[in-house]
Amino acid sequence: MFTDNAGVRIHALDNGVDDTGVPPVVVVPGMGESADEYAWLLTELGNRRVVIIDVRGRGQSDAPEQGYQWEDHYGDLAAMVTARELDRPIFVAFSRGSSYAMGYALAHPRAVRGLVIGDYWARHVGLPPEFGERQLAVVLRGVPMSERMPAHAVHGVARESREVALWDRVREFDFPVLVIRGGRKSALVTDELAGQWEAALPGVELVLLPEAGHDLWSRDPEAYLAVLRPFLDRIT
Repeated sequence: MFTDNAGVRIHALDNGVDDTGVPPVVVVPGMGESADEYAWLLTELGNRRVVIIDVRGRGQSDAPEQGYQWEDHYGDLAAMVTARELDRPIFVAFSRGSSYAMGYALAHPRAVRGLVIGDYWARHVGLPPEFGERQLAVVLRGVPMSERMPAHAVHGVARESREVALWDRVREFDFPVLVIRGGRKSALVTDELAGQWEAALPGVELVLLPEAGHDLWSRDPEAYLAVLRPFLDRIT
């Protein structure tokens, strides 16, 4: 499925499940990830509507020369939610995609039923100038970043990024929030950051996957689903 956001064509996968009385889910992949990598969630989240979005510069979405600010990315989510007529979805996000989902939730506070943060801070991270070249050398699940995103898009994300602290704003979330973190060395949400989440958002649910790293699911998808499914099922 494709839709337009101010002249940028945005792609998504949609399982097309009709209204079954349970909230739809919007999946937001992380930096350099595509919707296709998360296609397995289309059938693994029960009998509910699932839409997986390629934000700009990723997957089958357009990769403009510029337009990679935080607002541009969560604007892509808004365009797709509107186009697919999704009624107050639950957002399931991963890594940097979490800041895009948080941006959407803050801009549309009454249009979200729940939020899953995939091993990330309550912040939109401002990236250093050297991030672009360093990121292009990263290999994720056997695929170099240079094959996952056009170089100009990677550099655009870095160039147009800015630090946006969200720790003081997450209290605005009046819906359930789950933070999933990994127990291996590559995980971003340490014990200290988990405590920061609890202090910033009383009532947040934090779950540790001991055998996962920052990549929460590829080592053991069933362990990830065992945490995600019950959270989704509790939200009506």
